[in-house]
Amino acid sequence: MDDKVSLTTPLNHPSYAGHFPGNPVIPGVLLLDLVVNALGRGAPSAIVGVKFHRALKPGESFELTWKSAGAMSRFRCTRDAALLADGSLEFGAAR
Repeated sequence: MDDKVSLTTPLNHPSYAGHFPGNPVIPGVLLLDLVVNALGRGAPSAIVGVKFHRALKPGESFELTWKSAGAMSRFRCTRDAALLADGSLEFGAAR
């Protein structure tokens, strides 16, 4: 992976109320939104594949690493060397 950035999940987000009451975790769609924004390539045309391995809590930091080649970007989210999520996104014209 070529590029790397540290990100922090938001402390407050409307989705936390239902995900899960009293013990909020970051919904996968919110984590993907953080990844997409950090990549700075606009909205992906396709989510080629994503796997969520471990949960993140509000306010926790993680490392995002990625490599882009053409329309594809492959990413990994880690915290303290533990894999949180990884996947591939396609950018450009919709399929």
